[in-house]
Amino acid sequence: MNYIQIEIGGKLRGWKVNQMTLELWSKKTSGDAELSSSNYAAVFAGLVANCYVKGEEPDFTFENVCDWVDAIEGTETIEFIKKTFEESQVYINTLKRLENLLRSSKEPDKKKIVKRKKL
Repeated sequence: MNYIQIEIGGKLRGWKVNQMTLELWSKKTSGDAELSSSNYAAVFAGLVANCYVKGEEPDFTFENVCDWVDAIEGTETIEFIKKTFEESQVYINTLKRLENLLRSSKEPDKKKIVKRKKL
């Protein structure tokens, strides 16, 4: 599942996980591991990505979304968003690519065996 509808900001809104969501989330968190900023970024990114694919102009700002996330923190809605994000195929595929990159970077260089001719 990569799309849900959530009640946030006083109305029902679409929230979508796609490549754009991951890119916006990454830009907004920029390495910040704090959960609250990650939640702000994830909700904002999913809302913007949904507007983009539907050809709609967002009627909210990042500041609005931060306030909305504070209001729903600790509720089922935020848990539903997290679960949808983590179970989306684009997120799963991205994790697999990262794992493969990490694995390949940790593998030692294999020495080339050179056979020498006997004299």
